[in-house]
Amino acid sequence: MTTQSPPTIWHGDGREQALQTHLLQHPAAAHLRNNPTAILTEIDNWATAHNHCMMTIGPERSQPIVDLIRSSSPRTIVELGGYIGYSAIQFADELRRTNTTTTPGHAARYYSLESNAAYAAVAQSLIDFAGLGDLVRVLVGEAKESLARVARELGGNAAVDLLFVDHWGELYLPDLLVAENLGLLREGALVVADNVGMEGARAYARWMEQAVHEVEGRVVRYESRTLPYTLVNGQEDAVMISRKV
Repeated sequence: MTTQSPPTIWHGDGREQALQTHLLQHPAAAHLRNNPTAILTEIDNWATAHNHCMMTIGPERSQPIVDLIRSSSPRTIVELGGYIGYSAIQFADELRRTNTTTTPGHAARYYSLESNAAYAAVAQSLIDFAGLGDLVRVLVGEAKESLARVARELGGNAAVDLLFVDHWGELYLPDLLVAENLGLLREGALVVADNVGMEGARAYARWMEQAVHEVEGRVVRYESRTLPYTLVNGQEDAVMISRKV
């Protein structure tokens, strides 16, 4: 008789608040403050030292997205699923580097959408600690409601240049269609989805792979590529990068 390994715990056992305390009360907090790279490294080191699998994208999986930000120079990024702020710190830091304009109405914007209020509170504190509070807006609530709020704030002439999807797989496709119906994704927009190898995200992956669809009477086309990777617990997964054409 074989003994099954216990399921991997990814979140919700207090590790998020323990990490927050570790960072904010770190002996080298003065060095970490306003230093996004050092904060992300400390998060990774803490997770490894405590043998915690975290719902963070990590340095390897995030690098292709960092490269995408560098090459496409987006002005507005929205992420679905902020968790503790790791990806917001990583990508907003790069967004700030690639956008130096101070022209009113043309400043870079990063919206981090998180449904869990406790995780959003951790994210906000760490984003502020990283010195990115002036760039990143953390919105708490269901993605469809927060996307509508983003649409109202951006107005009719603005759009999302990069949508990062990393919340619950079964919501990937419904929330993408919400963004489409709100007019947030125009030609040239990038949509990057993590964990598309998981069961819940397969409907989204199939939709993107089919490339051409009709949404609210409009023809919508995407070109996609998939980057496979292996999670820390050995599971096979992938990131899908899609461009609206």
